[in-house]
Amino acid sequence: MATKKTQTPSITDVLNPGSKLDINDLVAKARGRFDKKKSQIGARMRTGDQIVLSTDPSDYISSADILKFWKPLTGLLGFAYGRIFQIAGKPDSGKSTAAMLAMKAAQEQGALVILWDSEGKFDSTRYRDRMGGDPTQIPVAPSRNILEGVQQVVTYVKVAKEMNPDQKILIVWDSVGASINSAEDEENDDYSKQPGVTAKEVSWGIRRFNQLMEKFRDSNGNYTIAVLCINQVYANIGSVGFKQKGGAELEYLSSLILEMSRKETLTRVKNKQKIKYGITTIARVKKNHLFGGEDCVAELELVVSSAGIDLASEAKKKVAEDDDDLIISSPDEESD
Repeated sequence: MATKKTQTPSITDVLNPGSKLDINDLVAKARGRFDKKKSQIGARMRTGDQIVLSTDPSDYISSADILKFWKPLTGLLGFAYGRIFQIAGKPDSGKSTAAMLAMKAAQEQGALVILWDSEGKFDSTRYRDRMGGDPTQIPVAPSRNILEGVQQVVTYVKVAKEMNPDQKILIVWDSVGASINSAEDEENDDYSKQPGVTAKEVSWGIRRFNQLMEKFRDSNGNYTIAVLCINQVYANIGSVGFKQKGGAELEYLSSLILEMSRKETLTRVKNKQKIKYGITTIARVKKNHLFGGEDCVAELELVVSSAGIDLASEAKKKVAEDDDDLIISSPDEESD
């Protein structure tokens, strides 16, 4: 007697037994409930299988200089629009250099770079002559006050979108840790007014940027704004490692946090003179809510110089090939 074959149930049948709903039809009809004025809201509605990490390079801010260290560490094609990224670390660990690489890449792709230079240390000469960027095309928010700086950036974004609704934008905040709150900006010495104020104002600011990303999607529902925050770290008392400044909200809303930790100073001897040409830094991803692959590199040793960032293995080899140069690595006393 022949054995009757049983049909293997689909995953839809297993998860939704007896379901009579056509999900695609449901989404289409739900979209149709929005009038023309709110059609963009409907356009963003979709089924779960359509929510995937984009493989379209145009959805990222990137370049060959960025990808050589960014992709192994994060698994991403660059800085995705619609996301908040954070690069944190101690002073002189390569954070601002990484930001400059992102700024240059954004400009090369036609995006507008808005720089909030709360540290007041942006070097336009270095950005132009060493990095290859164009500082004349960067609107700058120079305020160190959190509330003022946020308002300056928001105004730049709104005006840019009025001039060109399709304009893609990269907002760079350098840095969160150097920005002061409204209580600090007042002429008083009452420290009791300080605790918690910075975190609240940073929270307000980063939420405003989050609102801008959501508000200024294009007609197809795609994001057109990305945010990169440069931040400092401090010792996490009572626990292992370091924490980023700015409070829990910034950490929560950051889709990815890359931490850079300075390892050593790099010098070389040329014409019998010792010259510093860069530093080595260890880059580690502390948080990544965007990568859905199996694994990424745990950490990378990088060489940071005035011209950019290279993999340490490649940079040291290049310098060593110069017969007139001798590499000297000087471990930093406070290396972490």
